[in-house]
Amino acid sequence: MDNKPSFRTKKVELSIKRLVSEYLVTQKDYLIKFPTVRFEITEVKVSKDLRFAKIFLIHNITETEFKEFNKLYLREIQNLIARTLTSKYTPKISLIFDQSFQESLKVQSLLDKL
Repeated sequence: MDNKPSFRTKKVELSIKRLVSEYLVTQKDYLIKFPTVRFEITEVKVSKDLRFAKIFLIHNITETEFKEFNKLYLREIQNLIARTLTSKYTPKISLIFDQSFQESLKVQSLLDKL
């Protein structure tokens, strides 16, 4: 069985990444509530049936603030994708904190100690 994503899956992933990136740059509503927040999308993974999408983010806010951001803006981001994406199904998205950056910093600090 081939585990490589299909062309369509990759296309949807890139579209979602572009849409959410544009949203985070152009919509400044969330900056009122979270004035120091900075986001970076590291990866988008879409399921093979295109019904689910995980958006991995690096951010500089606490876990509680990130949960609050999810609660306040996830639906708006979901609606943006539904309006813009031209496919049979709109993937149900989830925003996930990407731990890889923190882990790489830990490894780097351990290497620096050597």
